[in-house]
Amino acid sequence: YGLVGSEMCIRDRSLLPGPLLDRLAEAVPAGSLRDVRHVIFLMQENRAFDHYFGSLRGVQGFSDPAPLRRRDGGTVFEQRTADGSTVLPFLIRNAAGRQNMNAENVDALDHEWDSGQQALDGGWCDRWVPAKTASTMAFYDRRDLPFHYELADAFTICDQYFCSVPTSTSPNRNYWFSGWTGWEPHAPGTRAVDNRAYDDGHPGYDWPCLAEILDTAGVGWKVYQEWDNFTDNNLEYFHYTKAVSRKVFDRWGNVGENYYSALAKAVADRDGATRRRLEDQLADRLATLTDDERRLFDLALYRSPTGTLTDRVAADIHAGTLPEVSWIVAGTDESEHPSGSSPRASANLIHRLLDALGRSPETWRHTAVFITYDENDGYFDHVPPPRPPKGEPDEWYRGLPMGLGNRVPMIVVSPWTVGGHRCSEVHDHTSAARFLERWKGITVPTVSAWRRRVCGDLTGAFDFSSPEAYTPT
Repeated sequence: YGLVGSEMCIRDRSLLPGPLLDRLAEAVPAGSLRDVRHVIFLMQENRAFDHYFGSLRGVQGFSDPAPLRRRDGGTVFEQRTADGSTVLPFLIRNAAGRQNMNAENVDALDHEWDSGQQALDGGWCDRWVPAKTASTMAFYDRRDLPFHYELADAFTICDQYFCSVPTSTSPNRNYWFSGWTGWEPHAPGTRAVDNRAYDDGHPGYDWPCLAEILDTAGVGWKVYQEWDNFTDNNLEYFHYTKAVSRKVFDRWGNVGENYYSALAKAVADRDGATRRRLEDQLADRLATLTDDERRLFDLALYRSPTGTLTDRVAADIHAGTLPEVSWIVAGTDESEHPSGSSPRASANLIHRLLDALGRSPETWRHTAVFITYDENDGYFDHVPPPRPPKGEPDEWYRGLPMGLGNRVPMIVVSPWTVGGHRCSEVHDHTSAARFLERWKGITVPTVSAWRRRVCGDLTGAFDFSSPEAYTPT
């Protein structure tokens, strides 16, 4: 647990929302985990730790004094191409001619199971360019990501936080929303390491998700999402919600994606008749639900119109109805996904969320926000992830380790993580479930024994004994 704030640049004004700065200027009293009343989980899309924060002072980034050595000499910062030349990390804004790269956006790279395993190459972490192309070495710095860097300056960044599996979005979000990615129900012997959960007709996963476990324990929760949720709410892909989803959306496919896409198109086309017809059809389906089915729909499946995501969160904060556990699922434009979004767009989303929290001093004093990324896309990170021993239960598939995946950013925003610190305890996406276990006394049975041994529960990022105040320089 160390300080990272020593490189803060002098600014005319902070990029953080004013109401939040008012809260940060006042340290909260010492307390404990019991003082947390609300937890907000925001998982954005596809960014590696070095890709974002390799140049942040005080973390294990490009200044790492002891990076892993390549087997043929040099370090893993010097990635070899097929012809034996070397590609070093390079700033995106200097990358003219390399794909569609500029400081606003970059193209997505291959981020599937096969290329993820190839880049790691059994843990040697030395085949990134053959697996992902030379563009994998592109990175941002403070000049490109001023808001993200100020968040790290003001709060606590975890520099040993790994995605759960070296592959795509859905498997990693399975770990985030349930503590595990198991087996495909309609493909015996196939592990859920790709995005087939999005397919129409997918029957849903049969292991318990966190929403089900929280319901059983009487812990309040809610998903905040819009018509376009970029298929990032994996609670939609579990048996726990599938029956309700089928009952409501079967004429459009068994998840809400097709319905809400049609609704958004009707609005974009200014087709009022189609919009009214779709809304009436949805109302008719909702009328057939039982009270408990309607509750599940409202909590897990309901999507509000585009542009209302943080307004809904702010309204619940203002009304005193923010649940104990919230998952925020961004739309495509604000998801931060390479090629579909940008750091600037995501910063706008996070700014609005933190502004809403800052405007409610009582809610702020009792809230923790976890901001992370589902996977690294195809972008380079130099730290080799922990790997399970051969034969470790639940952790090998077709002769390859399930995880951990590559490092991704995690910033913990709360009154007890103020001060520009780093937490270097190993975590992965199952750590969210572990935090809920520690906080609420629930049990998440799907988290593997190996991950429990290797990964922390995120409480190490908090300092309840001596919370700090913060004023930007």
